[in-house]
Amino acid sequence: MVTSIRFSPNPNQAHCIEWLPWARSTFERAQAEDKPVLLSITAPWCYWCHVMDETTYSDPDVQSILARSFIAVRVDNDHRPDINSRYNVGGWPTTAFLTPHGGLIGGATYLPPDQFLAMLMELEGAYKADKPRLYEQSRDLLQQRRIHARRVAAGAEVENSLVDRVSRIVAGAYDAVNGGFGGEPKFTNPSILRLILHLQRATGEDFYAAMLRKTLDAMADSPMFDDVDGGFFRYSTAANWSEPQREKMLEDNIQLASLYLDASIILSKNGQMESYKYREVAEHTFTYVNNFLYDFDLRGFHGSQGAHSDYFALDREERAKAPLPPPDPSG
Repeated sequence: MVTSIRFSPNPNQAHCIEWLPWARSTFERAQAEDKPVLLSITAPWCYWCHVMDETTYSDPDVQSILARSFIAVRVDNDHRPDINSRYNVGGWPTTAFLTPHGGLIGGATYLPPDQFLAMLMELEGAYKADKPRLYEQSRDLLQQRRIHARRVAAGAEVENSLVDRVSRIVAGAYDAVNGGFGGEPKFTNPSILRLILHLQRATGEDFYAAMLRKTLDAMADSPMFDDVDGGFFRYSTAANWSEPQREKMLEDNIQLASLYLDASIILSKNGQMESYKYREVAEHTFTYVNNFLYDFDLRGFHGSQGAHSDYFALDREERAKAPLPPPDPSG
């Protein structure tokens, strides 16, 4: 069993599964026992990873079939971004099924116990009845990924037409009612906002400025922004930013702080009121990063502060009496 694996901080029995590391010896064992591999890619800041530990991986029937017919491997996204890049199927947790040689058969993200159990039973039967078909499916997926990679490499030069197409896609996804892009769940998307800021500065179009102001104001004025400790949460399950999943990422907060700071200058050249507001949000966010994510002993930053919803739901006075949720110890 992997002793360094981190599970949900809430009560769970996920540790009862025999989790093995991503290693040559693990796949040699899978080949020797002729079993497919379950690959679980998790992150300590991921709310749904915690839920899957507390429910799906704590289910006795799930544990039984995994012990009988699978080799279970668990990888921390923050420790092995290379494995995440290769096998992530759309988010965290990633729940991927591999051949004993590491070929991707298929996968999903979060699965409740009944759905996961049904998928395990289906794959268990298919592996016994028609193993060659699963290997063929894995080879087809690999070929598709290689074709996609070649297309990306061939189109490395960014053309003006591509920027135009991206800007139209972004404009089409814009939520004019709540700010931001898309529906639910809604992420802060600092890279998209940075692009819009660039387009506004390059074109002077009021449309881009309006998109930015609406989104920046909506995020800063909503529960997505922690006005006690500072910093932004990762995403909201509601389109109006009212239901944040309370996990804070270093990468997101650095980008957002820089974005608000630049917006305070670029959007306020004519003396608009948001200049002070955006600068204050940026300062509060930088302060959060320095106070809560910087480690003086390590002389570096932790990558995240986890999904401790109970603490972050408290007001300033109540938080002063509560234990501080620790940052991700892996850095």
